[in-house]
Amino acid sequence: MTQTIFEPESDRTADRDERLMAGLGYILILLGNIIGVTTLIAVIIAYARKDTSPGWLHSHYVFQIRTFWVAIFGIIASTGLIMTLILSPFGFLGFGIVWLWVLIRSIIGLIRLVDGRGNADPEGYWV
Repeated sequence: MTQTIFEPESDRTADRDERLMAGLGYILILLGNIIGVTTLIAVIIAYARKDTSPGWLHSHYVFQIRTFWVAIFGIIASTGLIMTLILSPFGFLGFGIVWLWVLIRSIIGLIRLVDGRGNADPEGYWV
């Protein structure tokens, strides 16, 4: 016998507000590619909202959190490469790859959010 889990009908206003907050997170991550600090604000919002959000929006918050932590790891690794004189070109290349990766993930996540879809693999490394 299979069990079916039904989610209760949610308030449309609350869903709209959650969707707006997830969209704000993506916008802050995109701005973080230029400014930097706004990505930290986006991750704080994602951590604060992910447990109370509906399932499909939960995947967006997890996607944003995963993007942040992998980008931080990439930035630290690229910085380490730049500190060595011989491998510094690879460090600069790493910064460019991390920047492009965050840009692509944020744009695709925002498109999925606007379409009303969740992320299929929010803990994956690609989109």
